[in-house]
Amino acid sequence: NSTVATIPVGRGPVAVAFTPDGTRAYVTNQQDFFISVIDTATSAVVTTIPVSGSAGIAITPNGARAYATSPGQGTVSVIDTATNNVVATISLGANQNPFGIAITPDGSRVYVTINALNQVVVISTATNTVVATIPVGQRPTAVAITPDGSRAYVTNNGSNTVSVINTA
Repeated sequence: NSTVATIPVGRGPVAVAFTPDGTRAYVTNQQDFFISVIDTATSAVVTTIPVSGSAGIAITPNGARAYATSPGQGTVSVIDTATNNVVATISLGANQNPFGIAITPDGSRVYVTINALNQVVVISTATNTVVATIPVGQRPTAVAITPDGSRAYVTNNGSNTVSVINTA
């Protein structure tokens, strides 16, 4: 329980996600225009990925892709973790404020909180398109998927509630 390293990243770091093998950490920098990629063995930033004002980030269970939300842009960026390049940008609409993000254990779906509309969108990782929209409480912020993938739990900052979504 002690700090073993301090790693400078961009302004306003918000979220971190690890590749399944633990060799890389991806850090969103909400006040900057990039994601920092950290080599966990050396505790050094090895590259940055241009993504405007990113907030939430999640990595697929196979480690091939990272999905990052950009609230100000109303987008989700899809990053190839082998090349650290953005390979797709999913537009959710201006001023939608996508923030929290989680991926199902089978890697088939991405759940994203849409703060401005009090909803969660579900994205297919096969097509990188929105396949469902689910109403939740006011100002949803974070989302987590149960280990068996059967439920998504969404914190609703504006209504002091947690919405439980049946993922089936």
